[in-house]
Amino acid sequence: MKHFILLLFLLVAFSLHSQEEFDKNSVKPCGTVSHIDAWLKKYLESPESFPESSDTLWVGMQLHLLAKDDGSGRFGTAQLLDALHRLNLDFAPSNIRFYCKNDWNQINNTGWYQHDSLTQGIAMMFANNVPDLLNAYFVAKAAGNCGYNLPYAGVAMMHGCTGPTDHTWTHEIGHALSIQHPFIGWEGKTYNPNNPTPDTLTYDYTHFHSTPDTIVPSPLDTALVEYVDGSNCGIAADRICDSGPDYLSQRWDCNTQGLSIVEQKDPSGATFRSDGTLFMSYANDNCQTRFTPQQIQIMRARLLTAKAAWLAPAAPEPIITGASTLISPINFAQATAASALLTWSSVPGATHYLVQVSKVSGFGISDFEAIVTDTFALTGQLTPNWNYFWRVRPYNCVSVAPFTANGRFTAKTVHVQSATEAGWRVYPSLLAPGQPVLLEIPEHWTGQAADFRVFDTGGRLMWQQTISLENQRQVLRLPSENWPVGVYNVLCSGKAGVFRQTVVVSE
Repeated sequence: MKHFILLLFLLVAFSLHSQEEFDKNSVKPCGTVSHIDAWLKKYLESPESFPESSDTLWVGMQLHLLAKDDGSGRFGTAQLLDALHRLNLDFAPSNIRFYCKNDWNQINNTGWYQHDSLTQGIAMMFANNVPDLLNAYFVAKAAGNCGYNLPYAGVAMMHGCTGPTDHTWTHEIGHALSIQHPFIGWEGKTYNPNNPTPDTLTYDYTHFHSTPDTIVPSPLDTALVEYVDGSNCGIAADRICDSGPDYLSQRWDCNTQGLSIVEQKDPSGATFRSDGTLFMSYANDNCQTRFTPQQIQIMRARLLTAKAAWLAPAAPEPIITGASTLISPINFAQATAASALLTWSSVPGATHYLVQVSKVSGFGISDFEAIVTDTFALTGQLTPNWNYFWRVRPYNCVSVAPFTANGRFTAKTVHVQSATEAGWRVYPSLLAPGQPVLLEIPEHWTGQAADFRVFDTGGRLMWQQTISLENQRQVLRLPSENWPVGVYNVLCSGKAGVFRQTVVVSE
């Protein structure tokens, strides 16, 4: 009955969590005010004078994961891996790939974690940026936006806008690579089809110049409004001719053709609907699928010139193409509640594995989570007599593999005897490095396999092996020559029970 009540509580909590999913309409889609900087003007004047390459461009990033002062609220590893996977999927047609050059930087600062102004964001980036990398910050609040890009500093991303089907990170990196909104000049304005459409618009891009050394507030700039016939596409709005006109600067939905529900009129009275498939539009995420060919050319040219310092000369790691398979425990096998050992198959190219254990199949509530570099993990204390789900996701700095299918096991309380209580003799207990251990095995243990594991006092698994107990006297060869001097626990489990023996490795 107690278990039923606890399960009911967990399911209700998970349901409430799902109902409280973030409403993107409560913040602006993007805080970046577009403008045509000196580099982009030069490129648009003579794109043929800029270098070209068909090679994959590997862009190094430094990711910064913000949390409150007490370390709480940080963006989850599973969510970050989803976002990295989505980012590279979105950029795949451009042959641009992003990778993590260094470990994720964890910063505990409540003010930056939930900042309300761009000046706070600027301070955060200036204090923590790593040179010659694309810096991206993941925060709970991004100055009232889903995200923004500061041309001279980095990208800020709001947690609630960084999911597996969100394209905000893609949009902001588009800005970092000189791609602008197709509706330049309309930021902060609402298009009204009942009013005549002007030929020009003024806008303020304070904080969004190429460098921070600008007048605050900046002088207003002027943008030409793009015509449907394309007659001024090279000098109007984003000055990119294959993105088409767009006057919608609030989040909007698309029809089945990916076009805006709202019909607009250009200054000549010609009607059109905005292209919602463009990542740089403000269409809902489900509409967005692409950069245009001209946008891709601009981003690649930017990387090959002004942002060449971000590029790696070759792939830092291979792209993972395989998937892992759970080995044990699966199919409701029993595992020790005090410390369940989870094992899975290795994947070529994977350097890390994310391991999750939960009482619920969707993993909305996690009972154990770890990042490991080997193909096993030891859980912490689990609830005895509960059925658990678990899964593993391989990844490296350049790619993320899918999660395995869920495994199931039952956590059981196991009585661990001493070796003497179990009828064993394990000696000597004081070992020189590399010295073998002698085992005297009771008769009821022989003729079966037993799992031997050795842990240090911190609970770290040092060694494991399954041994067939054919004789009543056997030798256990431990690789202790590679272990630090100290105390270790030898744990043996088999059909006949579980026992523990302490050994000391001395100099």
